[in-house]
Amino acid sequence: MGKKTNDVIDINLAVEKKKIRIDGDDNRIIELDTADLTILERLQKVYPRLNELGIKGFDIDDSAEDSTPESIGKLTDALQAIDKEMREIIDFIFDAKIADICVPTGALYNMHNGEFQFERILDALFGLYADDIQKEFGKMSDRMKAHTSKYTGK
Repeated sequence: MGKKTNDVIDINLAVEKKKIRIDGDDNRIIELDTADLTILERLQKVYPRLNELGIKGFDIDDSAEDSTPESIGKLTDALQAIDKEMREIIDFIFDAKIADICVPTGALYNMHNGEFQFERILDALFGLYADDIQKEFGKMSDRMKAHTSKYTGK
């Protein structure tokens, strides 16, 4: 039972979050609940928009018609708006402020080895989620077996 203080019972339901260091930099640490199953629901809601923005950013970057200060300003504004929305989406997917920590400079629509930067983030972090969710299901299964073994004989 929880601790009682001033006629209020305190209990701790906090989730232990995993600390992840980005690129070996101690100033770039994110904290995530890597056993959060709702991440898939959030991803499904916004991934099409994220992909659309990546392609749009790449297309806009390639479509600069002239190099007048006005056209460069419009191009820069459009690219910054795309990157800002992408960062908001990444933060939404992981339910944490991580985009600026993962990619402090450059844009999330930048390409590296044929992948958008946002895809590199998703690939790297989803591996952690897959491992931890599988471990949690194993623990739950073991706990259930302990409770049901007297009935099932297994």
